[in-house]
Formats: sequence, C-alpha cells, structure tokens
Amino acid sequence: MTRRVRSVLLALLVVAALVAAAIPFLLPRPHATTPAPHWPPHTQAVRGVYHVHSTISDGTGSADQIAAAAARAGLQFVILTDHGDGTRVAAPPRYLSGVLVIEGVEINTSAGHVVALGARPSSYPLAGSAHAVVEDVQRLGGMAIAAHPDSPRESLAWRDWSVPLDGLEWLNADSQWRDELVGSLGRFLLTYALRPVETLASTLDRPVDLLRRWDTMTATRRLTGMAGADAHARLGWRQRSEPYDEGRFLEVPSYEASFRAFGQRVVLDAPLSGDAARDAEAILSRLRWGRTYTVIDGMATPGAFEFTATSSAQWAHMGDYLDLRGEIALHARVAAPPGFRIVFLRDGNYWFDSTEPEVHLAVPAEPAAYRVEVEIPDAFGRPPIPWIVSNPIYVGLRDAHAAARVAAAPPPSARTPIATGAWVAEASAGSTIRLVLRGPGEGPLLAWEYALADGSVAAPYAAIRFPVAALGGHDRFQLHGRADGPVRLSVQLRDSTRTSGERWGDTVYLDATGRVAEVFFDRMTPLGDTTQASPPLDRVDSLLLVIDTLNARPGTRGTIEMSELWLGKP
Repeated sequence: MTRRVRSVLLALLVVAALVAAAIPFLLPRPHATTPAPHWPPHTQAVRGVYHVHSTISDGTGSADQIAAAAARAGLQFVILTDHGDGTRVAAPPRYLSGVLVIEGVEINTSAGHVVALGARPSSYPLAGSAHAVVEDVQRLGGMAIAAHPDSPRESLAWRDWSVPLDGLEWLNADSQWRDELVGSLGRFLLTYALRPVETLASTLDRPVDLLRRWDTMTATRRLTGMAGADAHARLGWRQRSEPYDEGRFLEVPSYEASFRAFGQRVVLDAPLSGDAARDAEAILSRLRWGRTYTVIDGMATPGAFEFTATSSAQWAHMGDYLDLRGEIALHARVAAPPGFRIVFLRDGNYWFDSTEPEVHLAVPAEPAAYRVEVEIPDAFGRPPIPWIVSNPIYVGLRDAHAAARVAAAPPPSARTPIATGAWVAEASAGSTIRLVLRGPGEGPLLAWEYALADGSVAAPYAAIRFPVAALGGHDRFQLHGRADGPVRLSVQLRDSTRTSGERWGDTVYLDATGRVAEVFFDRMTPLGDTTQASPPLDRVDSLLLVIDTLNARPGTRGTIEMSELWLGKP
C-alpha cells in the first residue's frame, strides 16, 4: 500500500469518525409518548391522513401499498387526492389492510390547486378560474380545499382569497420539507435514515401568515383547517411544480414515515362501523363541518384532546355554531407530555393560556371565533410548530356567516342589449357552428348548435363573436339561457387593435334549467400573453362565447339557447 493510499484512507477514517461523533447532535429528539386521557371521552376520535398521491397520478405507491403503510403507522383512514380534472369515477370507499381508503381529487385552477372531497364526477373537465372550479365542486356535492396555499413555489401557492372555499391546508408537509432541503439535503438524508419520523417533523415551522389569514376569514365563513401530508414518496432533483414528472427520483420520504409525522383526528359520534360507504360519509361530513384537529405525532403521540363550548343548555364542538343565549364558557382538555401549554385564541389573537390538563374558561357573550393550540417544550421549527391545532367554534357568528353567504353584487343599474344579429362564427378546423336567430314569439332569441372536432385536431374550439363598443361604464356581461346538458361556457373580451388579438375571459355554468348567468369584467383573467392584467374596456371591440377543451372534451356537441344578452352597468 502506497503512502498516498494510506493518507487517503486515514483521511476517510477521520471524516467518518467526525460524522459518527456529530450524528447524536444532528439527530432530532425522539417523539414523546403521551399519557392516557384522564377523562372518559364523550366522542370517538379516529386517526388518519389527508392529501396522499398514488400511482394514479404522481405518487409511487398503489392504494394497497399506501393502505398497508397506513396500517403500520396506526391509521384508521387515508384520503387519496390524485391529480385530475374531476371527471374520473373514483373507486368507492373500501377497507384495505384494515384501513378505510377514500378518494378525492386535486384540481389545477388559475389561482392554485383545489382538493375536492366528496364530489360526484363531473360531465366535463373542471379547470380555469378558481371561482368556476370551486362553484363546480360545490354544485357536485363536494368540499373545496385550497391545497398548499403558502407554498414557496409561486406556481403552487394560492392566489385568490375571494373564492368561497370550504377549507384550507393550514399546514402542507410537502411544501415545508422540500423548502428545508435547500442547502441541507445531506443532513436531511443522514438524519432521515436514522430517525425518519422526527426528521420530517423537524422540518415543520409555524405558518404565521397563513394561520393569521385563516383566523381572519373565519369572521365571515366556516372554514375548515386541515394539515395536508401531500405524500408522494418521491424525491426528484428538479421538481418545481405538480404533478411531479421527474424521471429519476428516490422513494423518500416513505409513506409510512409521512403518516407517522402528523395526522388529522376526526371526531365522530360513534366508532367506525366497518361499512366503508357509511364510515366514509361520517368522516367526510365531519371534515366538511370542521370537527377535526391536527396532531404533530413526530413530536408527541397519540395526543388525546377535546375542545367544546357551552351557552345555557347548548353544547358546541369544533366547527359548530354556538348562539349567544347566556354565559359562554370554553372547555379544553388534553393528555400531553410534561411542560405543555394550552393556548386559547379569539379571532386569531392570544386570549388565555394554561398549564392545566383541563380548562374551563368564561368568555364574553360577543361574536367571535375561538380555537385552541397546544404547545409543548422544545417544539420543532422556527417559529415553533404547535403540537395540536384545533378548528374553531363559532360563537354568535351564525347570522354573520349566513349574511356573508347570501351577499352578492347588486343588480345592474342599467343594461345595454348586445346586437346579436351581427354575430360571426369562429371555429377550429373540423368544428362546426349553427346559429339560429328567431323573432318575437318564436322561442329563444338564439339557438346555438356546436360540435367540436375530435382528438385529431389540436385544441378544437367553437365560438360566436359579437362586436361591442363603448364598454366603459359597464362592469359585467349577462345572459339568460339554458343548455341541453351541463356545460361551462367561456365568455371572452378581445382587443383586436393588438396584433396578437389579446383576450381575457371567465366562464359561466349552464344546464337544462334556464338561468341568468353573469361575468364581471374585473374577474376576467388573461388568456395567453397580454399587455394588461385586466381587459382595457376602452379598447375591447369583441365579445366571444366559446366552447373549447378547457371545459369540454374533443368531439363534444350540444345546443345552447339564449333569450337575452346584455352589458350591465353598476
């Protein structure tokens, strides 16, 4: 052996010794085991995980493999949320490896990603504006949740908080741990190999701005907060958007490690029955209502917890309304490791804290949203992540929420009819349009028959264009119409003075029931490259009604009848 080889080996041994000596200092502390609850629980909390990707989209495990990992992690349910457009018929809820598997879908919109839970399959692709997708999800009976809303990646972050969401992910593990990888991949992989669950939990930080936004929004609506595992069991090298399509990757972090790091507890009125359809409905209805809380199991587990409120003879659980009918009291209890602290928040602001395992707190008989966080010593993150995060109880807010739900833009003060006789057809090769204009008493003013070309034509479309002028002073387009089946119709404004014909648009929903649909110009977003974010109403010269493959399949055909078309003034 040469002197040079001996020197290299010696250097490697020194490095190995230094790494071995450093490992105990690099490893996150092991999670704690909490004591059994000191009270007989009134309700049944089941443990599960939400927002998981399988091989149906960009995950690496099948439903069977994911359920087996969930069983090893001690879960009772797992919610798959593969990427899609809402048209796929999901597999029915089923028990695999003793774990209830429920399927949802993650949908891309112009403002970020929406997870739909409990929605029926759509007859057309769900895509486009966030308002349109959320409206469709809710009409199909589903719950719409903003996924990874505070992602550091602009393409994944949520960008339109005016949308009437049903929930948001107050925590998304995929966003947080991938952000931590920057500059620390080696340390992450080293400690993950030795203590995977705690390593994942150690990457979580308190999302201060997002929690503040959630608390602000609960003044006007019920909004369920959930923690999304966003588990893919997939680590690529240049993953910047979803769905992930990196060809080379490691199956890290594993599904089991992700499932052990944290999870959702859903509070049921009775234990799971073993009937998959019935149990799935119980879990989804409680998630929709907000009867759920998050536990960071990678810090301490299992984390028994209850949060209720009373007023006179009324009882309220998380997600419930509590009317002002006497003295208001909040009740919280927890089985926690030593040194814990229960923190009560009123509209997101600190209200009271205690180190007692059971707290009964009188609060003013005034409208407010209350939620609870439980902190434990040496929590991971900067700032530290709460160990438990509850959903709110809405004290005296029933009427305020109801008023916000029915609040709508006032009707137009004046309307200008659109000159329908000057229509022009625009269609791709292979697509056809037939427009019938009728006189008074002959039925609907316009009957528009369309047929999109089949899949052999790239991006087929069928449109009718109406010339418009002097849009200044108008703020919306309205039509009264119906369709022979569910359809989402694109309404577009075009500025033909630009060489490229810049366009802005939004969509409206029509079906066999006649209705007035309207599009506000300030909600229109650019379609392609434009020089302005909003349509320049002084330059717009065309209004188009379009059926295209954003919300229709190639080969789609149908009829839309319209009795009136207007431009409205505020």
